Amino acid sequence: MNFMESFYTALEGIWANKMRSALTMLGIIIGITSVIAVTALGEGGQKAINDEMEKFGQNTFNVFINWDTKEKIESDDLTIDDAAVLGRISPAIEYIVPYSGTTIELKGPKKEERANLTATTADYFNIQKRMKVTKGRLFSDTDDKEQRAVVVLEDKLGEKLFGQMNPIGQRVRWGNNSLVVIGTYSEEKFKFDMGQETFGAVVPIQYYNSLLEEPSIHSFMGTAVDKASVNSAMQQAKQYLTRKHQKNDHYMVRSMQESVDQFNQLTGTLTLIFSIIAGISLVVGGVGVMNIMLVSVTERTREIGIRKALGARRSDILIQFLIESIIVCLIGGLVGVLCGLGIAALISHFANLPPLLSWNSVFIAFGFSSAIGIFFGLYPANKAAKLDPIEALRYE
Repeated sequence: MNFMESFYTALEGIWANKMRSALTMLGIIIGITSVIAVTALGEGGQKAINDEMEKFGQNTFNVFINWDTKEKIESDDLTIDDAAVLGRISPAIEYIVPYSGTTIELKGPKKEERANLTATTADYFNIQKRMKVTKGRLFSDTDDKEQRAVVVLEDKLGEKLFGQMNPIGQRVRWGNNSLVVIGTYSEEKFKFDMGQETFGAVVPIQYYNSLLEEPSIHSFMGTAVDKASVNSAMQQAKQYLTRKHQKNDHYMVRSMQESVDQFNQLTGTLTLIFSIIAGISLVVGGVGVMNIMLVSVTERTREIGIRKALGARRSDILIQFLIESIIVCLIGGLVGVLCGLGIAALISHFANLPPLLSWNSVFIAFGFSSAIGIFFGLYPANKAAKLDPIEALRYE
């Protein structure tokens, strides 16, 4: 019996027991579906998050107080002058600005609305490439130095506060403070922000500090001249602040790339864990294949005896049952791949994630399916091949 005859005989055996074969494939299908779906969604989600984070700037970094510091935290640990000096003396830093933020209630002619207030300098707008002016202007270094009570609103916030009115030149109230709206901007949001929708407002930091009893800076936000200079820029900022304020291990620096790398490591680990869990069902499916193939050998004992009596070699019987086992697993693997990609496409559609077809996972799935067919089919096939033809013919 040649290979093609064995192949057709195996297909006939599978087709003759359609329900049993389908149930045997079910474990393989579930396992492959899970592995493909998890891998596709993991890689798709990872790429989507990376693309979003890159929009915030690959060269950006932040400087802030180390939360594990043993030094006393003081209001002048970060100052406006520190940021200005760093911007002048560090060749690796393109822009660096002081940054403070809080949530406030802004009141306009139409309504009162919660807003995320950012207090910073004019160079902040050079760092935030996602911000585009829609009306009016952004505040300048002069506005900041003269502590002018001006504010730039996110355009959607302006619509809520002023309705159809043009907000430029109008006033909004923040507690007892009155600010003149000099401009509005649009900002591309982080696509996967699941929190409550809030809108931004930006004011000069020297005006903001003039309202506080004890002015302080939350952090610095900076950009390096290029991606290769990010580490140098962070190191120079930390060294300067440590030397200036005489506090060791008091400052931390973190780049956007570090956040991306940490996210990639986390998603990679989670994808691997879920894939291993999903792979367990493949082993369970393989045990099911072995069980059914043993049943098939028992049912076809007389057939095996007849084939051997007519001259079939041991290798012919072995190959016939091994091919049948592999075909069951490969059909299950194919259906599993299609189901996995379909489920990943559905989930990514509703979760707004780009599904990625990972050819590696597809090849691994088919390879694993074949390996299961060979591994778990080898014992039943070998058992069938070793049957004594006289004993097989006597079997009832």
